[in-house]
Amino acid sequence: MMLLLGSGRLGWAQTSMESGARAAALGGAATALTQEATGYANPASWATFPGYAVSFFASEAFGLSALRLGAAAFVAPTRLGTVAAGARTFGFDDYREMHFHAGYARGFRLGTPRRFLLGLSLRYHRISIPEYGSAGTQALSLGGLVEVRPGVHVGFQATNVFAPKLDGQEDGARTLALGVAYWSAQRVLVVLDACKDARFPLSVRAGVEVYPVDVLALRAGAATEPARFTAGLGLRLGTIAADVAGEHHYALGWSPAVSLSLLW
Repeated sequence: MMLLLGSGRLGWAQTSMESGARAAALGGAATALTQEATGYANPASWATFPGYAVSFFASEAFGLSALRLGAAAFVAPTRLGTVAAGARTFGFDDYREMHFHAGYARGFRLGTPRRFLLGLSLRYHRISIPEYGSAGTQALSLGGLVEVRPGVHVGFQATNVFAPKLDGQEDGARTLALGVAYWSAQRVLVVLDACKDARFPLSVRAGVEVYPVDVLALRAGAATEPARFTAGLGLRLGTIAADVAGEHHYALGWSPAVSLSLLW
């Protein structure tokens, strides 16, 4: 099995670990989350950043060093919109994935007081296997996000919209995700996603985030296809945010994840 274009054969068990430790702790239900620097769940989220952000992320699927993932992302708001860039590595010496992305997001009024956020991410994927060589391809993902009422965001993302092929042979994973996030007056965030890969059954993901105090977030989540449960916490101290998460796959065990972000 291999991880291909962000959510391949192994990736369907790994997808909730792609978007940072906060998203991982929420069961991967990140399509309607704001201020997610990686943009994996929704590139429109970049337009919600009020300032610059740098984020570092690492995970280790099922506690196996061969399935270790490391990523870095940068987000910069400008007068014309928000630009973003990042890189990711996954695997080990005998199998290595490299992934680079560049993106853009901005808001539009469209003649209404409601602000619609749209984003796109152009990604380059390269897989290297020493005995078999390497191959790469490009992929485009699109996303949208809107606050339909105070405290309620709805988002969508379509990945690999032009169905790229790896070395002209392997189809890239094409996914469509719809999500909603509700922030209550009781300092509780509830998120729910429905995610469909063209080759796999529908996955439903849900999570809850609770703030007992301003600097601390407690999180838990669950997902189907495959069944898994998640938990984690986050700390925000001034310009520094740190998040940890753990995901339990029903058959393969635990996957830890950690993120560190600087926001200014």
